[in-house]
Amino acid sequence: MPASAADAPCPEQAFNATALKWHTCAWLLLPVLIFLAGWMHWYAALPLMLLTAAGLAPRKRKEPQTRDSLPAFPLFTRSSFLALAAFAALMTLSGWGEWVNQHPDHIVRNACLRELVASPWPVIFPDGNMLVYNTGFWLIPALAGKLAGLDAARVFVVLWGTWGLFLTWLWLCVFSGRRSLLLALLMAAFGSLLNFQCWLGLRLHYFGTAEQIMCSANASIPVLLFFIFLASGRMPLPWIPLLFAATAFYSPLAALGGLPLAACQWYRQWRGVPPLRDVLLHPSFSASVLLGACFLLYYGTVNAPSSHMGMRPFYTHPGDFPLMATSFLLYALFCWRDFRRNPLFICTLATGLILPFFYVNGDVNDLLCKGSVPVMACLLAFLASSWTRHPGFRVWIWLLLAFGMAPRFNIPYYCCSSSALQAFLAPPASETEPSSFTSRKWKQLFYAPQARRQDEWGRTMHHPGHRWYPYYSGTPRPWLRFIYRF
Repeated sequence: MPASAADAPCPEQAFNATALKWHTCAWLLLPVLIFLAGWMHWYAALPLMLLTAAGLAPRKRKEPQTRDSLPAFPLFTRSSFLALAAFAALMTLSGWGEWVNQHPDHIVRNACLRELVASPWPVIFPDGNMLVYNTGFWLIPALAGKLAGLDAARVFVVLWGTWGLFLTWLWLCVFSGRRSLLLALLMAAFGSLLNFQCWLGLRLHYFGTAEQIMCSANASIPVLLFFIFLASGRMPLPWIPLLFAATAFYSPLAALGGLPLAACQWYRQWRGVPPLRDVLLHPSFSASVLLGACFLLYYGTVNAPSSHMGMRPFYTHPGDFPLMATSFLLYALFCWRDFRRNPLFICTLATGLILPFFYVNGDVNDLLCKGSVPVMACLLAFLASSWTRHPGFRVWIWLLLAFGMAPRFNIPYYCCSSSALQAFLAPPASETEPSSFTSRKWKQLFYAPQARRQDEWGRTMHHPGHRWYPYYSGTPRPWLRFIYRF
């Protein structure tokens, strides 16, 4: 069997990543603790905080000495600052901070940050309803905004997202056994072959890293960080349920889609040692169950209309097979040699193949849009490792990524929004469709009348006339007031 096969020593064993573990844990859990303190009564929040802290405490059994003797993985080197600058530029050019033109989804993102900065916590609207939204990503920036104003909060949104992407890149480096700036580029460019999917008329369900950052960095960056950390095999066993519960706070649908992956890796690391009784009685397990219940109660109060949920027949549409192939199966071929015996890799493929046939909210499948992020994150980790192990694969991987790169860098939103250019590109009133294929594709790429700063909500999330409003407000239930300060 080749030296790079699945039973060979893994490159991720080249470093001691203890410091990186704690930085990651702090990035994921600090907003959760702030939410508990700001939204819940002290007699409910304090025990949960203490239980969470107890769950993070190192176990009495020490790690093997061979792992302790490994060289420490440095958080900061010369390449670190280049990566931080690149991720800050990616966050800024994706619309975060409101310095460039934004995707229309930022209507609610901007308003959420302003509400958190300007209003007492928990946020209560003038009609008595409360803000119900996955606000975790904005809590640290909102604290900065309360101290120094909204402009400071906007800066901290970019910095907080940059730090999360930086930690994600470091875990890719640890898992691959090599610190490389090219892995940061691989991470930013990774995603479905969007150009192929557009030409084939397929629905764009499996979005890549850059699309997720552009539209919903508040949900996608924590999920990417958790699942790449999980795939590395370095997450301590008691941390898995606890940090997974935190992930549910950032994106409930992503947690639902990633539940099989978290359960698979948890079982893989447990395998009967320590005894199941000790695992279930560990404070981290109790903390994760209670946190999950609190988040479920919180999100369950939303006033949104009933979601359409269900499943459709498996692989009955001709476009199902090309969608899977161009979304992630082609990438999986590069990883098969190294990880075909890895249970998490097999679970990732199985989840990715099944997930598109379950839907929430019907035509706009919110479950797949958010629930596919864990699948893509784990596959990215495996692809990065295979990219490092096999130099001969690299040219082919870059070629695949290039097929989906054009729409991936947000060109219509922050480069082509000048009034003169848009007036020039606008089709004549009498023209219902561009006259040629080339003209149609050119205007699809550059004609973007929606590329502008988003302020339709009047700088507030309380806008009952907007069709999105019910999805971000909730009516306080009397019994819920015993836990939350509504």
